[in-house]
Amino acid sequence: MLGKLVQNLAKRGCITIDKRSSLFELADLLSTKKIGAVVIVNEKKKPIGIVSERDIVRHLHKSNEEFSEKNVSDIMSTKLITCGLSDSSSELMELMTKHKVRHIPIVNNGELIGMVTIGDVVNRLIEIYETETEHLKKYINS
Repeated sequence: MLGKLVQNLAKRGCITIDKRSSLFELADLLSTKKIGAVVIVNEKKKPIGIVSERDIVRHLHKSNEEFSEKNVSDIMSTKLITCGLSDSSSELMELMTKHKVRHIPIVNNGELIGMVTIGDVVNRLIEIYETETEHLKKYINS
């Protein structure tokens, strides 16, 4: 179960940006924080969307409009795919695969509390497999 990982990730919080922020501010935030996606929040700090580096690239590719004239709300995905504190690694892998996303916000009782990335899921699975391998080795050697 990934619940332990999700709970730990919730402790590190989630970087957000306001929907009225410019794309330059968004790009600066992604670059400065070395992250691949950011959750968009409204005035009440409720999650209303998400934007990834890929969204920026796709927008630049298809738009002839000035980058400087756009806001985050112009390119954000409003269909938020979220997880809860008790979601398992298999549930998260299914969500990520089905929706072709690499970042899933963690929401608890309507509150944004963190973000799970594909890297987090892979690292947790490696930990689980290493632990299982050690247990099997101990069992075989006993």
